[in-house]
Amino acid sequence: MATAQEIVGKHTADAPVNIEGLVEDLGVELVRKADLHPLIAGQIECIEPNRFRISVNKNDHYYRRRFTTAHELAHFLLHRNLIARGVDDTKAYRSLDIGNFNNQNITREHEVEANRFASRVLMPKDLVRKYHGEYAGDITLLAKKFQVSEEAMGYRLQALGLA
Repeated sequence: MATAQEIVGKHTADAPVNIEGLVEDLGVELVRKADLHPLIAGQIECIEPNRFRISVNKNDHYYRRRFTTAHELAHFLLHRNLIARGVDDTKAYRSLDIGNFNNQNITREHEVEANRFASRVLMPKDLVRKYHGEYAGDITLLAKKFQVSEEAMGYRLQALGLA
């Protein structure tokens, strides 16, 4: 059986990162185009003991759904003990009473941590540095290569000192 590190390595070896495969290989069910409240980007729910499902809003752009998938995966990996029945995240990644779950266990700090994780897993620093050089720092080309928004790529470049 592969370790979590081996599974992550398999899916993050090149851009774009295969976030969907990573989620599924870690044993989490994924609903790529879910019917969610228009203001909810995604959710993770405990569907039975030790079984989880991530659902992302079908109306969001594909790049947004990728980031949301990675964000919800962060909750699974980092905050599993806080998920309870589930966590839903608005477009600003906050759990409110408009979705299926209003989980007050997840704080703003947890959400920041999940965003940081999503950024790092979708845009691994070594790959960003490699393609930053190849694409002469063109943020539009980099965002397309990594299948993330230009805004997300901009934040990642700043975090890596490449902006």
